[in-house]
Amino acid sequence: MAKKRVANKKEKEHLAKVASLGCFVCERPAEVHHVRNHTGMSLRPSHYETIPLCFVHHRTGKDSIHLGKKLFIEKYGTEQEILEITKERIKNES
Repeated sequence: MAKKRVANKKEKEHLAKVASLGCFVCERPAEVHHVRNHTGMSLRPSHYETIPLCFVHHRTGKDSIHLGKKLFIEKYGTEQEILEITKERIKNES
């Protein structure tokens, strides 16, 4: 498996902005989910291709992006749709 790429200062600032938006689904405190536009664990996504999700909607819930991706998409939209909304929200806050 490829090593995780460490975020530089500008990327860290962006990741903090994304997390500060709160979970896209429930508005609880968020962590960032990296949107993958490809398959394969060795291919790392950009730190700018991230969406805010709480721990439950990111990793542990039955409708979380990692455990229940199909249900997540049915309920909340695709990662790309959420990414575009996230980018717009960040742009509007700047």
